[in-house]
Amino acid sequence: MLNYLKKYVNYGIAYAKLEITDSVSNMIGAGVFGILAGVCGLMILFMGSIAAAYLLSDLLETPGTGFLIVMVFYVLLFVVFILFRKKIKLLFTNNVVEAAMEAMDDPESENYEN
Repeated sequence: MLNYLKKYVNYGIAYAKLEITDSVSNMIGAGVFGILAGVCGLMILFMGSIAAAYLLSDLLETPGTGFLIVMVFYVLLFVVFILFRKKIKLLFTNNVVEAAMEAMDDPESENYEN
């Protein structure tokens, strides 16, 4: 009887390790995807900003004014991010914690897409 109890405990430990490994691997996969999507988004934003600056320069018929306008837009965006940094940080923190809890709490409803 004691031998069966030891096997049961060992199987429970092995199952817990597998669940943790599954949850961590899902979070790492989501993180890598987020990084790749972020890099692609930044490249699109960069190229779009250059195109907008050239377009504004052509419309205003001055070579540097379009770049100045785009730069002022990004400076204002930066100021807004600085002013709301706590709310933005809290939003991202809540999303990460929620995703981690969902990955650990509901292993039966995960989509295993390959």
